[in-house]
Amino acid sequence: MKHLQASKRISAILVTLLLLSLLAACGGETTSADVPVSDIADAVCEAIGKTDSMSTAPDNYIQAYFKMGTDELGEYDVRINTYGANIDEFGVFKAGTRSVSELTEAVDDYLALRLESWMDEYMPEEKPKLESATVHTSGDYVIYCILSDADRETAVSAFDASLN
Repeated sequence: MKHLQASKRISAILVTLLLLSLLAACGGETTSADVPVSDIADAVCEAIGKTDSMSTAPDNYIQAYFKMGTDELGEYDVRINTYGANIDEFGVFKAGTRSVSELTEAVDDYLALRLESWMDEYMPEEKPKLESATVHTSGDYVIYCILSDADRETAVSAFDASLN
C-alpha cells in the first residue's frame, strides 16, 4: 500500500513539473512592444558587417515580388546587396493588416519564385544561399535571409536580440 501511495505521489510531482515546463516554454517568446523594422534591419546589417553594401529595396520591388500591396505588408525593410557580385538579401516585416502567417506565406512564395527563376549558369556559387534561405518569426515580426550559413545565423541572432 505504501508503494502505491509513493508511486502516486511521484506521478503527481512529475505531472506538475511537466506542466510547469510547458508553461515556461509558452512564455519564452516575447518581443518588445514596437521596434521599427528599419532599426532591426540596421542591427542585422551591422551584425553581418554589411552596412555599406546593403540598400533598402524600393516599394515597387516589394509590390512586384511579394504579391501584396505595401499597405498589406505592414512595416517592412528589405535589404539587397548593391556592391559586389553576390545575392545577399534579407527582409524584416512587422505584421500590419495581414497576419504573421500570411506574411510568412508571402515570403515563402517569394523565395520559391527566386529559386524557380534561378539560372544555374548565373553565379552557381551563390545558389546555395538561395537554396538554404530561411524564414524566422518572433511575435509580429518576420525575417527572411538569403545569406551564407554564418551570416544567416548571425542575422537571425541580431533579429532576435533586437526584439528582446
